[in-house]
Amino acid sequence: MPTDRAAPAIATATETQPARALTQHPGYRPDVDGLRALAVLAVIVFHARATAMPGGFAGVDVFFVISGFLITGLIARHIEQGDFSFANFYTRRIKRLLPAYLVVSIATLAVASWLLIPRDYMYYTTSLAASWGFAANVFFSLLSWGYFSPRTEEFPLLHTWSLSVEEQFYFLFPVLLIALYRYARRWLLPILVLMALLIVTWSQLQTGKVATYFLLTSRGHELLIGSLAFYFSRREGEHAPWLANLMALVGLAMVLASFVLLDKTVPFPGLRSLLPCLGTALLLYAGRQQHVLRAWLASPLMVGIGLISYSLYLWHWPIFAFLRYRQVEMTVLVALAAVALAFLLSWLTWKYVEQPVRHARNMGFRVAAFRYYALPAAACLAIGAFSYLSGGAPQRFPGELRELISSYSFKRDLSQDCSIKAEHYRKFDEEFLDAKCSFGAARPGRADLLLIGDSHADHFKPFVDVLAQDAGIKAVYNVQGVCFPIYLPGHPGTVTNPYITPTCPKRNEDMIAMAGSYRYVVLAGAWASEDVTHFEDQLTIAASAIRKAGAIPVIFQDNPSHEPDLSQCVLHRARGWIPASTDCNIARAKVDREQQQTTAAIRRVAEKIAGTIIIDPLKVMCDREKCPTRVENLAVYKDSNHINEKAAGWFARRYVETVGNPLGQVSSSQAPGPRAVQ
Repeated sequence: MPTDRAAPAIATATETQPARALTQHPGYRPDVDGLRALAVLAVIVFHARATAMPGGFAGVDVFFVISGFLITGLIARHIEQGDFSFANFYTRRIKRLLPAYLVVSIATLAVASWLLIPRDYMYYTTSLAASWGFAANVFFSLLSWGYFSPRTEEFPLLHTWSLSVEEQFYFLFPVLLIALYRYARRWLLPILVLMALLIVTWSQLQTGKVATYFLLTSRGHELLIGSLAFYFSRREGEHAPWLANLMALVGLAMVLASFVLLDKTVPFPGLRSLLPCLGTALLLYAGRQQHVLRAWLASPLMVGIGLISYSLYLWHWPIFAFLRYRQVEMTVLVALAAVALAFLLSWLTWKYVEQPVRHARNMGFRVAAFRYYALPAAACLAIGAFSYLSGGAPQRFPGELRELISSYSFKRDLSQDCSIKAEHYRKFDEEFLDAKCSFGAARPGRADLLLIGDSHADHFKPFVDVLAQDAGIKAVYNVQGVCFPIYLPGHPGTVTNPYITPTCPKRNEDMIAMAGSYRYVVLAGAWASEDVTHFEDQLTIAASAIRKAGAIPVIFQDNPSHEPDLSQCVLHRARGWIPASTDCNIARAKVDREQQQTTAAIRRVAEKIAGTIIIDPLKVMCDREKCPTRVENLAVYKDSNHINEKAAGWFARRYVETVGNPLGQVSSSQAPGPRAVQ
């Protein structure tokens, strides 16, 4: 296929011409800026109110296709003219992307330093450093929450994952394209098609995993679709007007359908990403000539929004994230005010930062790289390192408030050895758990206790740690989020549950198979969220298997929880953000009502299986009227249902003092005795 014709001079607001001169450039495609406007508006609407446009996140996919289209045209034109220069290419990228992001980085750092508590400040500064290392997508892929988690909605720089994807593409794609032009020019198009097919296949196979959403290895096909749209558009002459109109209408219908039909509950990207991506490619292809939609896409309003779309993308998310962190209700008026502020900041950034730097023709690679990358990156890396090592720079707060703030838990370990994601599961043995996942009494030899369950088992680990140390017991643990320890292969409750990943029952089967190696096997989970239809049967099977293996089943009843999230209530009250009279506690009657069925089922299981121990945290977490969210100067919760580490240890010590240590009731020389219920 011929690829030696001169590439068309595609120009948009990404290039270095002034905006007014740009619209007069013979190769300018105002419809491309209109497409940018459509994409950024969809993203903003989704972030402001997801129910209004549930698939608006696909606007990012539209951006990826546009980027692939434009970057391919830029690189191909210079390769074919014989004057491609990496220095010139990266100078343009630096001047285009980094000055505006530097302004946003400084602004978000200032707000975050005042607003965020150490736990969240550490995540923010680490993500800031990662973004300047072009690895924000890798950083967020290592966190277990995922893009659509309520937790990540408060991360000010979450949106920079997409910038890192593009930046990584900019490093790899010029090298690939140069190699293809030099060694496989005749096969350039088939190779790009094959690569796109391989990546989308891999993306589909990995869909549903947290990392898949963020990484270039599962997003690269979207940029390659844009690249292919460029090459196909230069091969063909003009089509009949009816065909151009049809392609444009079908393309727009596909893009709009993705904004409406997709939502955050469906696995993405994978094959579903083809809907917005191929639709965008059709619009780019049809836009070579006049069509029925071009006047709308090229209208002054759409082009104007497209011109500031990059700054608009940068600014809108931190504004939303900080408002959510401050727990400001996202009413229609608040959302409109936030969007208006984003537009204002974006126009100012475009006018006084983006445009002047892009038009500075005498700025070479060394100056641009030093001024807009090396210095800011070094500063952000230093800030990130200091924040990480200091545990989130707690020095920003006064003494008493610092003590309360310091009780909010966070984890810096992303190794996933013991607290794992579904996609990281592998078969474990006792030796691995002893080496990597031990806690409790520090002594040589094999462990006496195995803790398994979901994220609630993880937050009860400090509670078990206190009990184990008090009893002189060495313990190990292995937990997996959204995986109750009672989900076992073949049981109807496991098979019919749509939220269970295939690794969950296999992991539980492996863990319970090791029960005979321990004296105690502790089961914990967010029982109150369980469908009670099969709960008692599943718990009976798991506890029976543990008992038959010669171990003592220990079942944690669940802790109180509350929606909406009350975890920050005591902190906001202490900071004066809400009235001092605000009641931040959870009503005991509400907790009893929510846990009534699972609590009764747990007690029936204990009656059936001799030796079973029940640990009821409500004995120390609640009184008759309420379940406090603050004890002494400790915040109890880190979100709506998970307990902070220091609070869990505090409750355990109180449990030992007031109720007794259930793990101390059986000596190492005793076989399991009569049922002991605590």
